Amino acid sequence: MIITTIHEMDSIPALKQAGADAILIGIKGLSVCSANTVEIEALKDWKEICLANQMELYVNSCKLMMDSDFDRCKDLIQTCKDLSIDGIYFSDEGLLYIAKEMGYTRLVYQPETLIANHRDVEFYLNQGCLAVSLAHELSLAEIQQISVAGGCEVLIDGYFSILYSRRPLITNYLDAIDRPDFKKRSHLDLIEQTRSDRMPIVEDETGTHIFSEQPIQSIQEIASLESFGIKRFRIDSFLKDDAWTIQVLNAYRQGTPIDGSNHWYYQNTTLKKEDTV
Repeated sequence: MIITTIHEMDSIPALKQAGADAILIGIKGLSVCSANTVEIEALKDWKEICLANQMELYVNSCKLMMDSDFDRCKDLIQTCKDLSIDGIYFSDEGLLYIAKEMGYTRLVYQPETLIANHRDVEFYLNQGCLAVSLAHELSLAEIQQISVAGGCEVLIDGYFSILYSRRPLITNYLDAIDRPDFKKRSHLDLIEQTRSDRMPIVEDETGTHIFSEQPIQSIQEIASLESFGIKRFRIDSFLKDDAWTIQVLNAYRQGTPIDGSNHWYYQNTTLKKEDTV
């Protein structure tokens, strides 16, 4: 199964034709880094068009929740139950607790960088989750070891988040250097002193997000990932558009080269916890 984010509802037929099996949309006030956010009430229309195109529909609800968010979370979960939405992506365990109380178990745990061993995967599957999204910087060998737990999902293409803070870091920094005019720029990059790569940085109502310097791509690795028993693959177009997603889907189907990097699959951790004790 290939799950893709989406920017425009009108792109659903083209995404289906290019090879997507499911789409992932955000919910206003409850999602982070979503290519498209809609009101809960709009899910009915999205579900109908997905059914018409024989596609599954998933919802991004990966915000780190405040107490004031949980009534809206309950509304979302009830709506997803009523409409038979195929799943909710989450990162806050409070949503898992509420969903279990409400009898909704079609959840995908996506904490970005945290899932790096098979025991964590097993734990969340035992909590009733449908699937668990692995950390994005794992090597191919590490993914193979973790995938024995089953139920794994892998981001195969797109920029990925390497840091999420609820603080408005860009605003704070620009205020500190007295450059408020930079806030008007549509695109900002972070350049570290120790490296030359430019990492996209985005500030929104949920906080600040720093992304990988390049989109990951997995053209050469997709066959290996499938051989590990992984059945769920995600493409994220947050910093791109639907035309890019269609191009990427066609590349995977045809096996043709695309932009991005696969170097994460072949780098190993240089400092392990047991070596520091």
